[in-house]
Amino acid sequence: MKRYIKYMPIPEIPSASRNAKDHDLSSIRRSIETFGCVVAGEVDERTGRLVAGHGRKEVLMQMQAEGASPPEGVQLGEDGTWMAAIVRGWRSRSDADAEAYMIAHNRTNEKGGWDQDVLALSLQEIRAADEALLAATGYSEDEAATLQEALAADAHITEGVLDYDERYGVGGGTRDADGPSPEGFQEFDDDISTDYQCPRCAYSWSGKPK
Repeated sequence: MKRYIKYMPIPEIPSASRNAKDHDLSSIRRSIETFGCVVAGEVDERTGRLVAGHGRKEVLMQMQAEGASPPEGVQLGEDGTWMAAIVRGWRSRSDADAEAYMIAHNRTNEKGGWDQDVLALSLQEIRAADEALLAATGYSEDEAATLQEALAADAHITEGVLDYDERYGVGGGTRDADGPSPEGFQEFDDDISTDYQCPRCAYSWSGKPK
């Protein structure tokens, strides 16, 4: 079935009969106040009920009840009612199918996770540009700082591993924070004394590099 966007009066959009997802309403509101309503809700054509966007619906109804100005992306009806963008055209096959989609819609995002290094760098740059934007991401100052500390620690370990490579002349093998692995060592004869020492166990030996 073809998908399309329709603006619907928010109070007239029926919620799902059961929804297992909790919502951080304060974070959703901060996001809407900062960025506007970017993502449309979704309604099941079979039931006429909402299957995505319950948190946004609740926040928008609260904002209108408080007399707030409609955020960007929300339209006003002739009677002043707030109207939200809703994706139409999807029809569930059964109540179980509709509920499974609602859970999948949220669970698949949760399972994706984050690239911690990229996230830490992004939050650092966002904070430098505008601290209010950092708050709108849903991450606190403390959470962003913890991620940045972990990123700095990873960078320090990587630099230490590279220093081992340069110091011991290792051109191959596995590298980690303890130094180069044995398969990466150079080979030596026994006729020239050297000051080579294993970075892992401190064993010293003499020899001539081949």
